[in-house]
Amino acid sequence: MIITVYAKERGSAPADNPHHPSTIIAHYDAPIPPPIPLQTGQKIRILELVPSPPPPLPGGENAPPHYTVRDTGIVGTVEAVRSMEEAIIEFAVKNENDLSPATYAYISTPYIPGKTVRLQPWEMLRRALLLPPLLRTRHIPLETNAVVLRNVTRLRPERERRTRSGRGESRLEEDMIVESEDCANDR
Repeated sequence: MIITVYAKERGSAPADNPHHPSTIIAHYDAPIPPPIPLQTGQKIRILELVPSPPPPLPGGENAPPHYTVRDTGIVGTVEAVRSMEEAIIEFAVKNENDLSPATYAYISTPYIPGKTVRLQPWEMLRRALLLPPLLRTRHIPLETNAVVLRNVTRLRPERERRTRSGRGESRLEEDMIVESEDCANDR
């Protein structure tokens, strides 16, 4: 089963692969809890959150954050815990999608056991005993009431049509799904 993780892009860096110089390592923050807590060995798909203006509410109330999503092309397995801080944990995800320029994605999420992460016993022991006191260097606010409007744009290779150079063209395809319920319950 592939778990969808909604995340904000934090940046990217070259992968330093001499055989594929255009490959990158993408960095994401996941403020919305996934439907199942993240853990090593889990298969995930990352959809990038794009801020969208919320509709006006009567009485001047503040609306929860609204987002649309964009397909990152990252689908892969969580291979390891890359780093840990007092309030944040970062996972390394090996991208198995050959069409994406990202070879790995590093995804950070607030450290809330049972809600955002599920660590193996040896990872919890390592966190508790072997690491020096963990520092708080940054904060990822948890957004449990966010509204995600899934308008996913994917790049799909078109194999039937050929250009003059003989390479396949690509075309965009949209998958319109509107979700207005609490994203923490999105399965």
